Amino acid sequence: MAEKTYRRIDAVRKTCDILAVLADAKQPISGNEIAARVQESQGTVMCHLATLQDAGFVQEAGGGWRLGMKLALFWAKVKSGKESERRRIDMEITELGEG
Repeated sequence: MAEKTYRRIDAVRKTCDILAVLADAKQPISGNEIAARVQESQGTVMCHLATLQDAGFVQEAGGGWRLGMKLALFWAKVKSGKESERRRIDMEITELGEG
């Protein structure tokens, strides 16, 4: 059976690029610098940043931008799920060894 191919959404790609730049930055980074790194206009980048800020994914800090706490909360949920999965697997392995 053939796999269905979906189109890619350019605005989402741009957002991911912006988040990747912020994740790599050691300190808050200006909108101008983000725009240069993702090769987009400053206006486009600032619109993305404003939307991401409204959602809690980024925050302004010291004249620049950095990742927001909402992303950390997402990571904490993923990590917790993986830890639970590991405990379950460890228990199954222990039960197999006892059986």
